Amino acid sequence: MSKLDPRPEYNGPLHSWDNLNSVLQTNFNKPGKNFATIDLRKYSIPKDEIITEANKQGYKVSENGEHFLRFE
Repeated sequence: MSKLDPRPEYNGPLHSWDNLNSVLQTNFNKPGKNFATIDLRKYSIPKDEIITEANKQGYKVSENGEHFLRFE
């Protein structure tokens, strides 16, 4: 018998631009916090669209694993 239950998958509603903007604003407005990481599986927005828009707004975006984007 396992000591842990299986890792839960995210089953909530997929997030949109409003949530992404809120996450980024919250993270970058904290003193000393100069990056944010998001899980693409939680967003209804295509990865390429997120990267393009973020770059336009001055963020440096890099892929951090298969499902994650790091914003600097």
